[in-house]
Amino acid sequence: MNEFTDETMQNGLAALIRGEADDEEICWENMRVRTYEEAGVMTYDKGLVISLPDGSEYQITIIQSR
Repeated sequence: MNEFTDETMQNGLAALIRGEADDEEICWENMRVRTYEEAGVMTYDKGLVISLPDGSEYQITIIQSR
């Protein structure tokens, strides 16, 4: 895997949701995924915290738009 970027995460998640995940780009087994509540994020929003083995984290907030 090359340098991991925000775009890598965005595209990897989109592919995973579509059922088109390519294990060569993102190794999902090495990530920790917790809900905001599990991670202790102080918000009323719902979302996920994705932690990578290198210590970096991504947050995904879930907001209904319609």
